[in-house]
Order: sequence, then structure tokens, then C-alpha cells
Amino acid sequence: MSLQHFEAGWGWDAQLRQYVRKKYRADLEGLISLAPLPLARLMRGEILTEKPYASVKWVMWQQPFRPLELYWLFDHDPEHGPDLRILYARKSLVIPTEDAYVFAWDYLALIARYARGAFSLDEAEPGPEWLPFSDFAPTAASPIKEVALGVRQEILDLLTLNVVEVAVARLDVGACESIPGGWQVAWPILGDLSMRLRQSGNGSEVAFDSHGARKYAPELLMSFVWLYINALLRECRQVEPSLPRLSRYF
Repeated sequence: MSLQHFEAGWGWDAQLRQYVRKKYRADLEGLISLAPLPLARLMRGEILTEKPYASVKWVMWQQPFRPLELYWLFDHDPEHGPDLRILYARKSLVIPTEDAYVFAWDYLALIARYARGAFSLDEAEPGPEWLPFSDFAPTAASPIKEVALGVRQEILDLLTLNVVEVAVARLDVGACESIPGGWQVAWPILGDLSMRLRQSGNGSEVAFDSHGARKYAPELLMSFVWLYINALLRECRQVEPSLPRLSRYF
């Protein structure tokens, strides 16, 4: 299923197709000579053995969290050049359209960077230390953080360890644990990027591993913060329906 099958998804899908056909077309040409297995590992995905038709060079599957699943079909025709189809599992339809789009948008930008050689395919893992976003991001990135957290902070302040533990289990990714005065969750985001959300009486703190914090742009990091906090809040409200609603999705 494409993004067209999501609620009001036609416009979002058209934007993704424009990125593939125009903005990243020259970059995606590099995928023909790029080894797919190292790329999949760095994208926290898997290369599937089955292909829907002969011209497809590879299919990559990703599951950021349950129930969201994405399928990337790299097709290359000698006459028409590269094409990258972005599909979703049917069960992903419960995810808000904008979130499904932003995941694809972020991943597509990363794939394009690998394809044009801006990022190396050398095997890498998250770094051993946590770096708070405020410690390494430029001052200009503060508005981005405000957008990522914003009114979500009101609900984060209300979440208990028990509710968060169940919500993280429902997402089927991440590790939740107690800390003095609150809780924290660590998620693997990419093969070489992890994120930690810590909530205590002092408020919220977002941190990234020391490797990923240095490799990826603050805008991309905060986009993942927005996406994963959205997912956490959706699940928390399934666990505890009395939590305030920010929208019909939260």
C-alpha cells in the first residue's frame, strides 16, 4: 500500500514521488552500485529475498516501531533510470498520515545521501555516551526542539513509569527504566543512531548517542524526536485513556 491509501494521503504521496523523480533522481542513480546489505543495516532495515518483478534490484523492509512497516523497492531501468517505491504494510494505516509521510521523507533523504556518497557505508554503531541535544546543537536549533516537544510536554509531565513501560512494550522497540524522580526510554533509531528521552521533576531531556549526534543534522534528529514522542503518546493514551487529548490522534 502506498501513502495514497492513508487518510488524505494523495497529496503527501505526490510529494514523495516528486522527491524521488526530481529532487533525488541524480542521487538515487548511485544506488545501482551501492551494496544493499550494508545500507539496510545502517538504516535499521532488512533486505528481503522476494522481489515483486524482475527489474526490482532489491527490497528493503523497515519497522521503526509496531505497527508501522515500510517497504522500499529499488527499481532501475536502463532507459528511465532509477525509481524508489515506498510502500507500507496495511496495518500501518492506524498511524497518522503526516507521521507516515515524515518517516518516509527522513529515510529517503538519508538513502539519497548514502547513494551520492555523502555518507559512508562503513559499518558503525551508536556511540558509548549520551549527549543531551542542548549540549551539542547550535543555538539556532532551539526552535526545532520547541516544535518537536511543544504542547507534548504537557502530557509527558503526566506520564507515570507504569504507563510508559506498557506503552513501550506495545511499540515493541525501546527500553524503559526508572530513574530518580521519573523514567527514561532509549530507542534504536538507525543502525548507528540511538535516542534517549528522560522525564523527571526537572522536565524532559532528549539525548543522542555520541556517534549519531555528530553524524546527523539537528533537524533530522529533532524530526525523529517528534516522531517517536508522537508514537509514545499515542500508545500511552491507549493504556491510560484519561490522559488529555492534544488532537484526535493523541
